[in-house]
Amino acid sequence: MRSALGRIHGSATSFEFEFVVTNSKNVKRGDYIKVWNDKDGWVLAQVADILAVDNPKLSEIYRSKEVLIAKARVLGKRESGKLRMPTSPFIPGDNVYSAEDSLVAETLGFCEDGVYIGLLGDTGVKVKLNPNTLVQKHVCILAKTGSGKSYTAGVIIEELLERNVPLLIIDPHGEYISMKKPGRFKDNEFGVEPRGYADKIVVYAPPSSPFINSADKELSLDGINLSAEELIELSGLRSPTAQALLYQALRNLKDYTISDIIEEVENIRHSGKWTLIGALSKIENSGLFKSKPTDLRTLLLRGKASLIDLRGIEPAYQNLIVSRVVSKLFELRKKGEVEPGMIVVEEAHNFAPEREKTVATKVLRNVASEGRKFGLGLMVISQRPARVDKNIISQCNTQIILKVTNPNDINAIKKGIEGITAEMVEEIKRLPTGTAVVVSPELDVPVIVRVRIRKSQHSEATSVMKEEEKEKEPVLEENKEEKKGFLKRFFRSRKS
Repeated sequence: MRSALGRIHGSATSFEFEFVVTNSKNVKRGDYIKVWNDKDGWVLAQVADILAVDNPKLSEIYRSKEVLIAKARVLGKRESGKLRMPTSPFIPGDNVYSAEDSLVAETLGFCEDGVYIGLLGDTGVKVKLNPNTLVQKHVCILAKTGSGKSYTAGVIIEELLERNVPLLIIDPHGEYISMKKPGRFKDNEFGVEPRGYADKIVVYAPPSSPFINSADKELSLDGINLSAEELIELSGLRSPTAQALLYQALRNLKDYTISDIIEEVENIRHSGKWTLIGALSKIENSGLFKSKPTDLRTLLLRGKASLIDLRGIEPAYQNLIVSRVVSKLFELRKKGEVEPGMIVVEEAHNFAPEREKTVATKVLRNVASEGRKFGLGLMVISQRPARVDKNIISQCNTQIILKVTNPNDINAIKKGIEGITAEMVEEIKRLPTGTAVVVSPELDVPVIVRVRIRKSQHSEATSVMKEEEKEKEPVLEENKEEKKGFLKRFFRSRKS
């Protein structure tokens, strides 16, 4: 048995208590502690705050000028897979001990063989989440730019690839292509080793992409029965006359291609038709639509991640690709023609914005609300939570939130995510890069996690410095020290 950290002092309930700290060097805010309860055995609690008090009686008893009082909130005890609070209060005078890693992991509900996200707080406890819950009930990763959202998404993608979960990655900036290569690091506190996923990641690019030559395969669509809304968005048609002519032409067509629309418009007797024909011809000549398009069934395969590289593609075409591909895969999944899997959407605020809807918004909403019934999960990633469709965010049962400071984004998080307290919001504002608040149906309480190092390479932002001007960057060590410094400051006792 470890030596006691302190003794319960004053009134205590089954939900909270205070204790006098007798071992100040080993107690800090956020620590996990355990207390014996005669009816329930060992119960887990967490240090919520530490105050230095002026109490002559306690100073005399504990022979110290400065007495530290720790406030603890009870987390409970896990029985039959459920977290249960004790039925009787704790007893003043009982000792408080540091909780073992095994008790913390068991009580908080970490899955033994789960998706390894990182380490709990400043402990060595591995935070592992159930992969089925993670995929089926959707995930959102929210953070300001540079706080580690794409890095964290890469960690989850690695874990799912190693479990052979089929993945489709919508990558507007080509951030995840680097995952083909192993990371450049050696020893680390997370216990992971470098690994590349070149054998699992297949990169697709549209024919018009400036990066088509570096892609593994071309992505093309059939272009059959494009709606008026899709054609207007692709062409940027703003003329009411041209839009009216488009609707007129579509009324006379069934199972049509773009060529069929152009032919129908040519038969219309109106001088405004040439503007429309020019716009439609531009779409037809984009190369995206072909008579022998990509078989979308190949985008969700067991043990593979299909990465759609959208760099250099116009936003309207990006949205159409996402809309058409995700919609088709959802229909195939309903019929059981593709494997259960997950769709990863980077920069989700561009494809499912809160205000002005795009052609991709509706299908992403449908996957968010109905995908779990058919085994199709969704991971949305965004640097602007306030700009993402709230219907989608609210359907994500697992939320991973890194540093966010924008007031609008903070308000969006408070309104859209259950279980976020005022204290958690303040913590979110101060989180260092690579540290996240994780809320999950698998966990009965939100937890702070130091996201583990990625096994694969991470695509860094382009530097403005020349290579010879840059110092050799010990990225891992800098991040490690930054996180440790934060955790020491965050968990350090604060004087009243």
